[in-house]
Amino acid sequence: MQGVLVSENYRLLPLVAGLGAFAVSVVLVPLVRHFARQLNAVDVPGHGKMHGRATPYFGGVAIALAAVAVPLLLRGWTAEGAYVLIGALLVGLVGLVDDLRTVHPYLRLVLELVAASIAVAGGARVDVFPDWIDWVVSIVLIVIVTNSFNLLDNMDGVAGAIAVASSGALLIAALLEHQALVGALAASVLGGVLGFLVYNWHPASIFMGDAGSLFIGFLISVTALKLRTSAPPVESALSVGFILAVPLFDTGLVIVSRVHAKRSVFQGGKDHTSHRLNQLGLPIRWVAASLAFITFVAAGSGVAIARNGVDPGPACLVLLVVVLGSLVPLLRVRVYAHAHASRADSRRDVK
Repeated sequence: MQGVLVSENYRLLPLVAGLGAFAVSVVLVPLVRHFARQLNAVDVPGHGKMHGRATPYFGGVAIALAAVAVPLLLRGWTAEGAYVLIGALLVGLVGLVDDLRTVHPYLRLVLELVAASIAVAGGARVDVFPDWIDWVVSIVLIVIVTNSFNLLDNMDGVAGAIAVASSGALLIAALLEHQALVGALAASVLGGVLGFLVYNWHPASIFMGDAGSLFIGFLISVTALKLRTSAPPVESALSVGFILAVPLFDTGLVIVSRVHAKRSVFQGGKDHTSHRLNQLGLPIRWVAASLAFITFVAAGSGVAIARNGVDPGPACLVLLVVVLGSLVPLLRVRVYAHAHASRADSRRDVK
């Protein structure tokens, strides 16, 4: 399905969306930061936390406003684009409420499923299996990736850097495929998160919070599913897997690690990829930059597969080798040497 907003100036539309979102985000983040401090919506340092001072966590509000407001000013939007933005705003609102007061996990999951269903109804889905299976797979994938980005928000700049790399690759793919809607959405995420990263790069003066991490995770996963290429359905689905490889890898690493350690997968801990790289000696800024680079390489490979520029067989084999080769040494890093994390510690750095 081709995106709406198709125009002879389709390359200009994402550029306008991206630059506009960046400008809005850069201006809004300091205002939101001040407002969060006034409300005492701050993440206080504590056991398991990696920051040393109380830090506001409303940055996601600025990202969401920037990423949504600017595309809406562009002409040509129809219900197809509205479905995407409504779903993104819903999960962002859920995250915002969770930032202020805890949302019950089951209620949060139900609302995420509703938001994912709205996006799938708007055309954001795989096209490999019978129709109803495509719907189920797409909804599950959106929910998993949405929460994967939420888990990635555990260290200054990490979630934002990965989001920039993912959305950047999606923007390139959309331009190559002449898909203005996908391009505008990807550029909006790219610009909005870049504006936020100005203040979130280590040492961060503001965090994105659940409102931001859930919002960008949802929008990136949906944008990836809306990308349509000339490649066969299986190759197109594989390309989405490559684009979302790093968030999915991190979630898989955490689950395997916690199960192996006989811990509940819902019990927080400093056991993510970022924590392990940092414990191996990589400074925080380099952790964020390295994960962004890996994300862009994996996502770029996905774009190449979608463009029939890379044979998916060898590419999948290389990815498998890299995943297994990374999984073993990362799992050997001691991450459970200290105490059990409490629920109070799991606001941001312990997830």
